[in-house]
Amino acid sequence: MEKIVAFPFRHHKELFYKEARDLLENAGYKLVCNDAGKKLSREDHLAMIQDAFAIVAGTESYDADMIRRCKNLKLVMRFGVGTDNFDLNAMKQQNVQVGVIANYNAVAEFALMLMLSVLKQLPRLDNVVRNGGWTRYEAHELSGKTIGLIGFGRIGRRLAELLQNFDVKIIAYDPYMDMDAANQRNVESVTLEDLFTHADIISLHLPSLPETYHLINADTISRMKTGSYIINTARGKLIDEIALCDALKCRKLAGAGLDVYEEEPFKPGNPLCELNNVVLTPHTSALTYETNYKASLICAKSILQVERGGKPIYPVI
Repeated sequence: MEKIVAFPFRHHKELFYKEARDLLENAGYKLVCNDAGKKLSREDHLAMIQDAFAIVAGTESYDADMIRRCKNLKLVMRFGVGTDNFDLNAMKQQNVQVGVIANYNAVAEFALMLMLSVLKQLPRLDNVVRNGGWTRYEAHELSGKTIGLIGFGRIGRRLAELLQNFDVKIIAYDPYMDMDAANQRNVESVTLEDLFTHADIISLHLPSLPETYHLINADTISRMKTGSYIINTARGKLIDEIALCDALKCRKLAGAGLDVYEEEPFKPGNPLCELNNVVLTPHTSALTYETNYKASLICAKSILQVERGGKPIYPVI
């Protein structure tokens, strides 16, 4: 039987590097790819994956019906870390393993960049100079602030490491807090309520789940410090954008740095565009050469490990 790895996501040419393709092809795999330059229809998507041993997946949906039709499928590798587009229960029932990549350094660096950009009003200053002006705006320093991390997985832990030399206090909430990791990084474990109350800057590092939907809403914002900031490089559905806009307009929140949104691609008419105390980027925090190169190899090596009876490098199930 022919060994197939399917690449249904349309950006595979730019993101999945030659060394990783060579690893798979030298091991006898045929690579079946989406070269249409656009998202596949459900029918074309299913036709591409139904005979695959492994799938390297993007943000396209994988529901129970689709998984049941893939009789040879043993592994789905998410070219990212979010699995909210997967029916994980169906995959588990079909004995399909799931793995993710490691983008924690790129996303942590980006979260730090958003913090500094919002505090320093970088986009406003850049716009002034580009338009021939010389208006200056009062900025704020990161030093002396209390940083609250909601979620303390690989990305949250890496961000805590990057913040070590900024003279900040770091607090974190995670229902599955790794206390050894927290202690090693001088991070204080707190309740979610305490984090909302004491943090000057809140950075989100959670998956999109029913229980995390609109975690940041009018009620939780009301409990935050006046003049605090929100950073989101995780998932857009963690934030009620209407409540966020209201809080930014009345300056309950001093600013926000957002890389993800409730609806993507971001719509130009979104009221966030009207605010000058928000930094907006197009869900790009993990998009670095270094991350994609390593991710390609993680995917390829994980496929080979599963073929030999092992697990993916970063297993989910």
